[in-house]
Amino acid sequence: MGGPMISKILFTITFPSEDARAYHVPRVKLHSLARNQLPDMDVIETIDHLFRCQRCFENYRRVRNAYVDA
Repeated sequence: MGGPMISKILFTITFPSEDARAYHVPRVKLHSLARNQLPDMDVIETIDHLFRCQRCFENYRRVRNAYVDA
């Protein structure tokens, strides 16, 4: 019984899930996204992250509103 549990723990530590390696998009990248100055792959990855992370989405919304109001 201990063998499978230890194997699962080792696998989880060795290959953490996408959520375990959570990060937040830096503000510089959000500003670049708002000014359309990111390469296509970075745009796709950033937008994908914004759909998954409410905090980053709110930060982007604030940055975008600042550019619209200016």
